[in-house]
Amino acid sequence: MRKNTIIKFLIIYFIAKVIGLITGLSYDVFNKEFNFIKLIMDIMIWVIAYFVVDLAFSKLFKKQTE
Repeated sequence: MRKNTIIKFLIIYFIAKVIGLITGLSYDVFNKEFNFIKLIMDIMIWVIAYFVVDLAFSKLFKKQTE
């Protein structure tokens, strides 16, 4: 179970970084001036990536157990 969590996080990180680089929506809250809209957009990228990866993992492991 822990191995899946680490793999999920790495995939989510990669997807979020790629989307951020492609769209230019990557926001570094510690090094840039605070901008609430950019922060929310960056969080939403992470949330969407999480749900996509979680759905894929649940479908993948559900098929393996059947």
